[in-house]
Amino acid sequence: MGIQQLSRLRVVALGAVAAAVVPLAACGGGSGSSAGNGGKTTLRLVWWGNEDRAKATKSAIELFQKKHPNVTVQTEFSAYDAYFQKLSTQLAGGGAPDIVQIDRPNFGDYARRHVLKDLTPYVGKTIHTNDIDPKLLAAGKVQGQLYALPGGQLTQSLVYDPAAWKKAGVNPPPASGWTWDEFTATMKKLGASGTPGTTDFGWAIDWFEVWLAQQGKQTYTPDGKLGFTEADLAQFWGTLADLRKSKAVSAPSATTKMDGSMPNSAYVNGQAASEINYDSSLTAYITAKPGTAAAPLPSANGKTGMSALPTVTWGLTNRSKNADVAAQLIDFLVNDPEAGKILGATRGLPPNQSVRQSVAGSVSGPSKAVFDYESSVASLVTTEAPVWPVGSAEIKRNFQQVYDDVIFGKTSVQAGAKRVVDDAHQSLGG
Repeated sequence: MGIQQLSRLRVVALGAVAAAVVPLAACGGGSGSSAGNGGKTTLRLVWWGNEDRAKATKSAIELFQKKHPNVTVQTEFSAYDAYFQKLSTQLAGGGAPDIVQIDRPNFGDYARRHVLKDLTPYVGKTIHTNDIDPKLLAAGKVQGQLYALPGGQLTQSLVYDPAAWKKAGVNPPPASGWTWDEFTATMKKLGASGTPGTTDFGWAIDWFEVWLAQQGKQTYTPDGKLGFTEADLAQFWGTLADLRKSKAVSAPSATTKMDGSMPNSAYVNGQAASEINYDSSLTAYITAKPGTAAAPLPSANGKTGMSALPTVTWGLTNRSKNADVAAQLIDFLVNDPEAGKILGATRGLPPNQSVRQSVAGSVSGPSKAVFDYESSVASLVTTEAPVWPVGSAEIKRNFQQVYDDVIFGKTSVQAGAKRVVDDAHQSLGG
């Protein structure tokens, strides 16, 4: 997807990553890329995403190769689940790429387990960070060291079908923000018209994190411990159970397929009139379902819980044989104005503020919709989201799996919440 993916990955890929870091830490080298004869350099860069992201990324890399004729960049992209499965196998088997695209749940694990190379020595030389918002840049840091650069900026959003809402006699969401009571009433009214108001968002810990922020809490504490209780999660899931009873959210049969991608979106497939996702997905939504619009999330206690986050980050693997050249490519994708125009909003807003201003005046179509949305909700984006700790990827997967059991009646809300919290403590090391 052209987004930060929300995975339902059933196979725990990080087990292979954990195994891979032993040789990584021991040798710091490997077979990630190779330099050819005559000063030629070959790099491998991998990412996940939809076709819109793939097309733009390949075009940007073609420009890099034109500016660096001695460099050949081999690219690979896939769907999210397949991406991390393949990547973990490559890391464990010695075939690691030079540059990897990483998401928030996996970044902490990859950085702390020495899969990624510290980029700090390149800052101010090959890699430039002056025009990147420090809060955005912080998402690529662990203990003060920079392990990844943001590939874009996103925030949370509710995508919806204005035509479907109008047909149901429902007003569009107010751009200035709305409350949970208003949101609930709207979803129920939409549901009464025959189509669930929104897709069931209880499956993703990402949206629970927003709800927690509205209560003045965090998913994880600054020292990497669990920041929520069993009671917090039971309250969140309990609210959704009430919405399911009134058919205000998607049916379990549709919800269980949800993973943030367009093919599995209950909204795109006509099984709901709206859907919560990151706004970097807006380009893909509009492509898949023309006419789609975006609105802010509902608020509580005067807080939306919305935050500015990297869509993805670019990291350099410790096994890269051409790290210096790979660092140039990372800097190019993040900071080059021409690359910024090509990439548009396929990974959210450009992370470089100067590039963002330059691109804003020339974008059109779906990319413009992302810029316009971010501009409209800028005053509502106030929450700071910390780096997720080691173990958070496993917690994210478990959260989704347990919720499936909840919505299909295999376990109660209370018992499911207890399972998530108990397992999360173990994933975080006690």
